[in-house]
Amino acid sequence: MEKVGVYISGLGQSFQQESFEKYAIRLKNEFRYSDNGSEFELKTEKIFYTEERDSTVVSIFKYKKDNPDNAERVYKLYDFKYHEILTERFKKQNLLLKNLILLGLILKKLPQLFLRIFSSGSFSRPYLTFYAFLVLLVISLAIIFLIPASIDIVTQYGAQKEIKTLIESCHLDFEKITGFLSGLTQKTKWFVPITTFILLVIPESKTLLTSLATEFVCVDQYIENGEQSQLVLGNLDLLIEYIAENDPKAQIHYHSYSFGTIIAMDFLFPIGNVPSANTKDRSELLVTIGTPYEFINAYYPKFFNNRSAQMETKLTWMNVYSIADALATNFRKDTNRGPALFGINGFSLLPININYEVTSDKSMTLFNFITMYAIRMHKCYWDASPNGQSCIRVLSNEMKARGFI
Repeated sequence: MEKVGVYISGLGQSFQQESFEKYAIRLKNEFRYSDNGSEFELKTEKIFYTEERDSTVVSIFKYKKDNPDNAERVYKLYDFKYHEILTERFKKQNLLLKNLILLGLILKKLPQLFLRIFSSGSFSRPYLTFYAFLVLLVISLAIIFLIPASIDIVTQYGAQKEIKTLIESCHLDFEKITGFLSGLTQKTKWFVPITTFILLVIPESKTLLTSLATEFVCVDQYIENGEQSQLVLGNLDLLIEYIAENDPKAQIHYHSYSFGTIIAMDFLFPIGNVPSANTKDRSELLVTIGTPYEFINAYYPKFFNNRSAQMETKLTWMNVYSIADALATNFRKDTNRGPALFGINGFSLLPININYEVTSDKSMTLFNFITMYAIRMHKCYWDASPNGQSCIRVLSNEMKARGFI
């Protein structure tokens, strides 16, 4: 049997400074560290599993130093590129419309955010999540309130006559409108310094907040918009069919990270559908790294209900998590390390918990809370360089111990 992996990456913050190729290099390095006397190399190709959709494929080959011509493929990885499908609509919008969409979603979720503060259920970080959304709310409002402020400045110091003519041509009262804009500007002027303070205090604020906004909007569209999820999962179905046709002996492993783990679960345990025959016959391992399962379950409580259980007894599930990561799930009722106590709603399949930490445990100080330390730790599973240490070591050790590699 040939071992074949499908890599499903994250979105937003989790996608920054990360790539499929880096993941493959990390896995190759772990093969090399545990096999003295052998060398390992990568070979990369590009395939099209439909006329429009492609996948980067990396094969890991092993050979003896004294016999490099006799190389054996030990693992093969396919990249599932779903980002364009999920984010293309949002990215096409201008900054104002993006902020309006974000503002609308935050306002829609405010009741749920307040509810989780007083009734967190199994989700252990409701206060931090509320704070993160509050920051996004302030920033989105600040950008929107810059519009009346800009118009007010133009009418006072710029093209006042032209704007007055334009407003009066629409049979509107120029004095009332400019008075309203001036009043609104005065009442909302504190949004700008607050936003500036947030951007200065939070490390990597521009990247972090932009990524969080993108991730929140796209996750909401995926969960609430069936058309988007059908398109993503349909393409993953097509990739699995391509693998089955071109690698007849393939046993498929799903390597997923962050929101990619939600897509993997949605694919393997679908709602109102069943996995394809090749998915059922070929899939043997699900790997979830930093999965936001509890976050999704807390704020979209019906998303994991009524799932197909056909893969429940066919899969082994390994879950890599960090206590420091606010978005990761340890599938326990507490924030402690240890074996999983529950899995996907109503299923007996429990993940094999694999803990990975890069720092000693830290208490949640006010400074760490304000700077969103626990959310920033969502990318702690590997260094920006593929040659740095990563969670792939503890993962590959578990995979090797259980015969998956």
